[in-house]
Amino acid sequence: MSKPIISVPHAVLRAKSNPFTDFGPETQAQVKDLVDSLRSAKEPEGVGLSFPQIGLSSRGFVTYLDRKVRVYLNPQILDEDDKKTLGGTLDRPTLEGCLSIPWLYGPVWRPKKIKILAYNEYGVEFTKTLSSFPARLFYHELDHLEGILFTDYTLRSHLPLYFLDHVEDKFIEVEDPSLVIKW
Repeated sequence: MSKPIISVPHAVLRAKSNPFTDFGPETQAQVKDLVDSLRSAKEPEGVGLSFPQIGLSSRGFVTYLDRKVRVYLNPQILDEDDKKTLGGTLDRPTLEGCLSIPWLYGPVWRPKKIKILAYNEYGVEFTKTLSSFPARLFYHELDHLEGILFTDYTLRSHLPLYFLDHVEDKFIEVEDPSLVIKW
């Protein structure tokens, strides 16, 4: 069942999540709720959603890329590229957004390639190497499990922040991100 997506400044978005210890029917039902919530997200749509974003302090998230849902419970990064990138090109970096901070977007320095370990909803462990956008998405969702929002990087690295005017369908740079980011 689709759950409402929590927005900033809700406290659960700033809390460190608890690991899963059981992968039984309750966990599987929670994963189904998370998938339903991601698929139901419109205005804006999303490609990833973590449990804290639906109010559960549980260590996991789902992604939806290439018409495929992937489940990551108790995810970890085993190795990562030393080189960080903004994605895209320097003059047109990849802009990250967040369903818990609708219509705000910004570039974030992230490793281009990572090796991860996680469990699916049945408790099956897997490892995988992710690069480019899938690596960026994994890291973004993993940050949610640590209580970190992409806008934290905006302030720390003095990166630009943009508001998407969805009526005009254009990005408008926020002159002073510190005035917008107060959570």
